Amino acid sequence: MSTIQWNIYIAEIGFIENNTSKLRPVIAISEPVGEHNIVLVAPIYSIKPSHKLKGDIPVPDNYKDLGLIRPSTIRLHRIAPLPSSDLKEKLGHASIEIQNTAMDELKKLFGL
Repeated sequence: MSTIQWNIYIAEIGFIENNTSKLRPVIAISEPVGEHNIVLVAPIYSIKPSHKLKGDIPVPDNYKDLGLIRPSTIRLHRIAPLPSSDLKEKLGHASIEIQNTAMDELKKLFGL
């Protein structure tokens, strides 16, 4: 399997608030692990949050270069495990800037 970390995909993501799910962009923050090829992903929301939470990463103005259709926010506090087979269409790949910001935010989120 080719490298998928930092790629942006469409995937079915569940919502804890109302027990539903929706197809939405996600960023793969790990490579597949284990016999079920589990990947950690963070959802990408196109709605600007009313207040920034720890782990929120605004996507820069080049969002179209990442395969996104509008300005967005990566929400690292909503990391979810998914089988890599649940990753649908690849939209793009995160820039080095986004990767570095995500690593810094993950360290803060986990208190490292």
